[in-house]
This record gives sequence, C-alpha cells and structure tokens, in this order.
Amino acid sequence: MNSLDRAMQRKQQAERVLTDLQLIQKWRTVGDCFVVGAAAYNLMVAPDIDIETFCDEPNPHIIMIELAMLTLNKNVIELKYRDYTSSDFNGHYFKLLYRAEEVEWIIDMWLFSNSQKGAISKDLVPFMKNHLTEETRKAILNIKEAMLHLPIPYASIFIYQAVLELGIRHVDEFLQWTKHHYTTVPFHWQTLRLKKFPIINSMIIGIIR
Repeated sequence: MNSLDRAMQRKQQAERVLTDLQLIQKWRTVGDCFVVGAAAYNLMVAPDIDIETFCDEPNPHIIMIELAMLTLNKNVIELKYRDYTSSDFNGHYFKLLYRAEEVEWIIDMWLFSNSQKGAISKDLVPFMKNHLTEETRKAILNIKEAMLHLPIPYASIFIYQAVLELGIRHVDEFLQWTKHHYTTVPFHWQTLRLKKFPIINSMIIGIIR
C-alpha cells in the first residue's frame, strides 16, 4: 500500500467517524459547515479532522448543547471548549477526542462569524483541490509520513507551500528549507509562484502529529 492508498483509507475512516457522530449535521444547525484541512484535500496522514462553521451571530452555547450529547457515545473520550474571540483567531474553538479500533481521533472545530476577517482554512480548499496533482500529492504525503517519525512538529501548511510553490519533493529538502523559512503559526500564505491565481490565505491550527 502506497501513501496515496493510505491517505484514502484514512479519509474513509474519517468519514465513518463523522457519520457515527453526525457532526456535520449538528454544525449545520447553527451555520454553514465545512470540512477543511487534510481531510478536505485527501492528504490525511494523522487521525485528525478539521471543521469550520460560519454564522451571523456565533453562539457557542447552542452548539455545545448538541456536542455535549456526544459524550453519551462510548467512543467519545473528551470534549473541550475555549473562547478565542479576543485573540488573532477571533473564534470559538471546540475539541473532541474519539477513540475507535485503537485509534484516537482529534477533531478540531471552529465557530466563526460570517464577517470573519483574515486567514480562513476553507478559503484554501478550492485552490488545493484545483492544483494538486498525483505527483504533488505523493510528495506531500511522503514528507508528512516521514515527519511523523521525527521529533520536529510542523504545521502541514508549510509542507503544502514547499511542495506546491518551491518544487520540494523529499523530506530532506523540506527540512533544509525550514532552516531558513518562517515556520510559526498562525501563518499567512500568499502564493508567490502561482501569481495568475487568486491570493490564498490560510491559518492552520493543528500541527502534524
């Protein structure tokens, strides 16, 4: 099984988790819900799922009532909330841990206002889907898998940038690049080489695990 096959298998597992929890349906009761990040790009390596939801007047109390019911699910082992509206993230953050078949899934969920300014992960999804090729998918997945075995955490966004803009294809090249590149999140990514396409901004919260 190659990295593309493993990513597809991981995505199918993620879809089963979302179906079991009915998470998308729950979030759609409060706003427009989007699966973002690696699950959206079919670049999953770690068991992580990222969700963003947008509405006119974000009220964490409403969705927390729905999420709290998930603690009745035997596979849900943790539920957390944090108010980040006074930070650069300017949103409400929810974290769910789900354990099944000896795999612990981390589900990061954000609730934003429709008037949210700045970098939003959902804005990167169309760009990634339109410009990923089999070659670049393999390169990204191989680097992400290699990074899992190193004690060096990096946000996936840097790997995407390195592969798509700079032609990096191997983990050694990526590690060399990071020595002279800004690698702190939140991260404002503006495509450089792909100038004919719209500027893309992205904020990635989770790091590669």
